[in-house]
Amino acid sequence: MPILNLKAENDCQQAIKDYLERNASDILAEKINNGVEIEKDGKKLINKKTLTQFWNYATRKAQEMKTSYVANDTVFGWAIHYFEESSMEGTLYNEDGTEYKPTPKPVQRVHAPVIPAKPTPKQPQQFNLFDMMTQSKSEEPTQEETVKPVEEIDNNIDKPTELNVDMETGEILPKKEEKKSIPLQQASPLYQKYMRIQNQYPQAVIAYRLGDFYEIFGNNAIRVSNHLELTLTGRDCGLEERVPMVGFPYHASDTYFRKIAEFSQVIVADGETIAPFITEEKTAIQTPVIEENSTINDEDDDFEEERALLQFFDKDVLAILYEVFEYDLEIQ
Repeated sequence: MPILNLKAENDCQQAIKDYLERNASDILAEKINNGVEIEKDGKKLINKKTLTQFWNYATRKAQEMKTSYVANDTVFGWAIHYFEESSMEGTLYNEDGTEYKPTPKPVQRVHAPVIPAKPTPKQPQQFNLFDMMTQSKSEEPTQEETVKPVEEIDNNIDKPTELNVDMETGEILPKKEEKKSIPLQQASPLYQKYMRIQNQYPQAVIAYRLGDFYEIFGNNAIRVSNHLELTLTGRDCGLEERVPMVGFPYHASDTYFRKIAEFSQVIVADGETIAPFITEEKTAIQTPVIEENSTINDEDDDFEEERALLQFFDKDVLAILYEVFEYDLEIQ
């Protein structure tokens, strides 16, 4: 079992640390202890994360769910995903070990264009009846003067200047360049491999294992998020926009696979193995024999593992969790 260099500020963070030390792989333990090398602002930096930063992340996730409870398994899954995902920034350090502080960029100001004032129209003069009759005859336009080419009319229209204005400060910014769509061939190797499997099984949900997590991408991630009420996030796959993504821990994957199989076929991609998930069919229905003074347990056996996790929490820890989530928490 790896030992993690994480500092727990309270009992809740200690419970998260104990769970990570029992379940984290060697690769994940290396990321937690030594950080992950990233590139930002043209510099190579070390990205390290703490339990306090994760707890702030978990609090925001719980508020986004807008539900009456957050299961233990969900919180533990968030912990693995938070420390596994390299795109989530914790504290950045330079290569010499000092903390990285970005240099503020100067604001480039562009002067507003000068619009000339419109000339004041002349006041019409008073004419007598004979002057008006003489002027109407002399100023009668010919047929050539009446009809103008369309090109000439369009060129005489004053076209407004399109400006890029900051809606908060009113500052005029340089015109934004249009983003060019990035072809799939330039996406990350992970996403290209995922889409090759998805193209082989276009009607199925592809669950791809990454470390201690299974992840689902694209439109299927949105479907699974709606059916299972999972939080929808995104992953940077080298494309123009982040790809929608949902994930869940591998040790509880059978539970999620059975739920997804209720509305779609599930293809499990684990390393080099790609196989459909097959649910077990019950061959017979037996009537249970209820002895005297016995009770019937109506809880779903699919969540037996989640219930077993309750042994890691005592009353003091639960009290802190209730306070953090504003008493809108139900442990299952």
